[in-house]
Amino acid sequence: MAILTVKAYAKINLHLDVVSKYENGYHEVRNVMQSVSLCDDVEVALNEEGKNSLWCNIPTVPTDEKNIAWRAANLFFEKCGLSLGADIRINKRIPVAAGMAGGSTDGAAVLKALNELCGNPLSESELLELGGRLGADVPFCIKGGTGYADGIGAQLHDFAKMPPCYLVVACGKEGVSTPWAYSTLDALYLDFAEGVYEPADIGRLESALRSGDVRKMAQSMYNIFESAIEPHRPEVTKIKASLIESGALGAMMSGSGPSVFGIFEDVERARAAVSSLETMKIQAFVAEPVKGN
Repeated sequence: MAILTVKAYAKINLHLDVVSKYENGYHEVRNVMQSVSLCDDVEVALNEEGKNSLWCNIPTVPTDEKNIAWRAANLFFEKCGLSLGADIRINKRIPVAAGMAGGSTDGAAVLKALNELCGNPLSESELLELGGRLGADVPFCIKGGTGYADGIGAQLHDFAKMPPCYLVVACGKEGVSTPWAYSTLDALYLDFAEGVYEPADIGRLESALRSGDVRKMAQSMYNIFESAIEPHRPEVTKIKASLIESGALGAMMSGSGPSVFGIFEDVERARAAVSSLETMKIQAFVAEPVKGN
């Protein structure tokens, strides 16, 4: 059977804020996300046995139903009423548990690949709905580009596009559990009780993106999780400082961390920043913004 390989792009957050906490324990967020060229390669083929198989080059990544890519295949076949299975191979480059949607983007890639292999039985809106059932970041990973999400994070809206620039993406050695990050945030801001926390203004970032002003954009980014995570992950602060010293126009943690990215106008400075981080034994990559569907 045919084999399809899809690039599963990582995402960074240009703005990530928590507005409130719902009674059911979920958080109301305001989230501007951007696809970047750092990616996993996800290879997908159909099989007639009706069972999934999954291989990954990173031994610690689960290769069963614990993996969102596996669950994405099951959900797709169930939705389409197909008694097929998927053979999935993931060549992972996106750091694991780094706040860059590495698992979500693999799941999104499987949905897109299976839809194409099966003759596109699902519309984009149906794929997005399936993605939302897998995780809050999956719909964005299906669409890619620049996007704004609110509510619990799965409701996508168009947003001003990120201008061309260079990004240095770096990841510290200690991963961050998303549930732990949110509980730490809740403790810091008293479960977002009324009057305890004032949400950040997103308008300056939107204005910078609309004007294509890279410098203004770099100075307008915001991530609420920095206030909760940096005290527990000092390496994040060191990486940010190193990026600024190397010439980044701005540097910020992505998601709930511990990945950090810096914005550069010059590719040579970006490459030099990677070299500087590597002397600190920090994994780092040069990337660029990626346009969406």
